[in-house]
Amino acid sequence: MASGDVLPRFFSVFLSQYNSESFMIPTSYYEHLPRRLPKTAILMGTGGKIWKVAMKSIRGQVYFEQGWPSFVADNELKDGEFLTFVFDGYNHYEVSIYGHGGCKEIRAVVEVEDISDESESDNNSGESLVSVTQV
Repeated sequence: MASGDVLPRFFSVFLSQYNSESFMIPTSYYEHLPRRLPKTAILMGTGGKIWKVAMKSIRGQVYFEQGWPSFVADNELKDGEFLTFVFDGYNHYEVSIYGHGGCKEIRAVVEVEDISDESESDNNSGESLVSVTQV
């Protein structure tokens, strides 16, 4: 993909009846998918968390499957929320969630917390350790 090209993207409205266990990529979007479909895709949320999901082709339709239910649960998706997917051309998708109010929301936030090592602080070395926790 040339540097001036706009990354391919699509949107969908989340409906739990149809999208809780798997998610079908719109058929009109298939021209942007690699000819040889990757086994997995990486979904990157705006909160910093990532999910590895299986990509499957079933009867000519392409789906996010294994791993998708974790994405749904971690982001607490509700019926009628709007999702946008920006594809890097390989296997990464940046996913944004727009709530019922129409605004982009940050969910499944990964927080970085500074923690000090007592022995280090006693020596006044000024170094600290970083701990990553998922909220």
